[in-house]
Amino acid sequence: MKEKEENLVKKVCQEYEITQTELAKRLDVPRGTLGRWTSDGNIPRGMSIALHLMIENKELKEKLLAVKRFKEILDKI
Repeated sequence: MKEKEENLVKKVCQEYEITQTELAKRLDVPRGTLGRWTSDGNIPRGMSIALHLMIENKELKEKLLAVKRFKEILDKI
């Protein structure tokens, strides 16, 4: 089953500040396949989950960094 996820590929590229070619290499898929997913929005379910997890992972890393910074501030008090 395929999920239609408009701009999910573009969102991941924006979040990671990478090109679609770089994302294709990270996902180990042909660049043309990734381009097709971008244009028609038909991303295989497994890949859609992987892309969502990439976004979630980045968000969690940013939150963890904020917590670490806060802890450093508290340690100085």
